[in-house]
Amino acid sequence: MKTLGISITQGHLSALLWEQSLFASKCHFHCTVHCRDPYGGQDDASNLADEIRSRTGSLDLPPVVLSLPASWTFLRQIELPVADLERAKKIHLSELEGSLPLEDEAILSDLLPSPPGQPGKFVAVAARREAVEKTVALFTGAGFRVDRVVTDHVSILSAFLSANALPDGIIVSTLSDIVVLRIEGGAVRWARQFPSAMASDAAGLAEEWRILLQADPQHESPMPVSILGEAPAALAGELAGASAFHLPEAGDAPPLAYGAARVFSHPKGLGGFSLRTSAEAESELERQKRRVRIAAIAAAVAAVSAIASLEVAKWAQERKVASVRAQIRKEFSEAVPGAKAAVQETAQIRGKIQSLRRQQKEMGIDPAGLSSSLMKVSQALPPKENVVMKEISFDAGRIRLTGEAGDSQLVEKYRTALAAAFGPEVNVTVQESRGVAKSGSIRFTILVEKGGAGRAS
Repeated sequence: MKTLGISITQGHLSALLWEQSLFASKCHFHCTVHCRDPYGGQDDASNLADEIRSRTGSLDLPPVVLSLPASWTFLRQIELPVADLERAKKIHLSELEGSLPLEDEAILSDLLPSPPGQPGKFVAVAARREAVEKTVALFTGAGFRVDRVVTDHVSILSAFLSANALPDGIIVSTLSDIVVLRIEGGAVRWARQFPSAMASDAAGLAEEWRILLQADPQHESPMPVSILGEAPAALAGELAGASAFHLPEAGDAPPLAYGAARVFSHPKGLGGFSLRTSAEAESELERQKRRVRIAAIAAAVAAVSAIASLEVAKWAQERKVASVRAQIRKEFSEAVPGAKAAVQETAQIRGKIQSLRRQQKEMGIDPAGLSSSLMKVSQALPPKENVVMKEISFDAGRIRLTGEAGDSQLVEKYRTALAAAFGPEVNVTVQESRGVAKSGSIRFTILVEKGGAGRAS
């Protein structure tokens, strides 16, 4: 797979083409064009596209990971009541609303994974929706296929991860704004950024640096510092022992473009970071529609399986009736040898059959009851949600539903809907709910059974 990483810095647009395969990975080329506009305009993006086409010898451009300048973004440390990154991504916007100089609907943001030992603590990187979508439209108009939008913070992390050079300590980048990332356990503990103009403000920047270190729980221990770019003159003394970072495979390539091109190599370390755009939202909507169609097909298959189980059950009951009839005939003939007991035998058989029919109704496997139950099970499925039915079975007067859902909240939502559908005389309980490692979903078993009087305790 080939990926173009594109970085935007003041006065330059840079690109790097990276190829990743099962057997090898390599940098094909990198290039930089000077911008007429401060951060590039339509003509500048077209010039970059022409340069890349001349290097590849093809009119088709590979998919692009676009890295936005740090100066366009906002950093926030947030603490959430969940440790799982995927769940945190869904709820973190409520923590950002009102804390940024943006209208709530204008916020695009995503989270970086929390460091080990700090569950629920995340670094959020946000940007203005209009700026992101305008930039995506600009590059799309130049012929690029923008596959993901990240920020320079993510590209810096990606570059260090690709070089296997992400020690616990501090990363300082001056490639656009001054970005400071505190790394712990391969993740970002905290992050700050300052305008590039502060590089010459010795007193202000040095004071901010001291505040950052004093706020860190491990500030008393000397932490290693890695520099990406030129060390700020204002921090010359503080960064005297810092080590310069060099790309191991791309030589003098632009580091931010390199990091953007390597984003897909580190899905876990970067947490799948991506600022959402309208195009990406449409793609996600289409994927959701496909999931709904698959869930509907699975539900239909489960219903057909249940009907087939009913036919087998009816056949088994017919066999059971025949067996009971033969047993009664045998018992009566042994008790009264030679007697003609058609009336008595018929009465006993009728009693046995009525008993079996009562059992069938109690189990809910009579045709009318089963159809009604299946309809309730189907109608209770949450619409447009990731809930897939795998099996429906009848056992000892209970309906057993087995399936998979996106998370435990969907399982509870389905249980509640089933309870409402069957009414208060029926108990609906979740017998089992556990995660599935390969798919990242929840496997559940729900029992539907007639309610009884509870015991006093």
